[in-house]
Amino acid sequence: MPISDFRKKKLLYVFNVFFEQYKKTYESMIQIWDGLRQRADANKDGQVSVEEWASMWNEYAKNPENALEWQTQYLRFMFDLEDASGDGSIDVDEFISVCSCYGLEPSECKEAFQKMSCGKKEVNYEQFVALWKQFFTSENPSDPGNFIFGKTKF
Repeated sequence: MPISDFRKKKLLYVFNVFFEQYKKTYESMIQIWDGLRQRADANKDGQVSVEEWASMWNEYAKNPENALEWQTQYLRFMFDLEDASGDGSIDVDEFISVCSCYGLEPSECKEAFQKMSCGKKEVNYEQFVALWKQFFTSENPSDPGNFIFGKTKF
């Protein structure tokens, strides 16, 4: 039995949306990985060790205003991921939805959002940029930026 025009249109819509989003995500992640590997892979073994990762972010912390292109792409990727609605800000439901996918309990994610947002309902991109810099530079465990990935204790 042939597929009706209606079903075909539905299927093509989902196909195009899925693969277009996949393609954008894949390309973005490849660019981020290439930049990360070029900057952090000090021994050129094609891998980034924990020590290389920490050393690279320590260099970033010395001058976060001068982030490398891939670091800015990574920041934007994470903001866009957490801003699931695409409205330009992250709310608590979006934050919990994304961060709990990484194995964190929703209750911890909610607490992290409250700390990150300083009790506000949303975090916009400009605020997220400041929080991002704080995450990678702060030595103070109570700084709001420390909670951008949904974890409340390290």
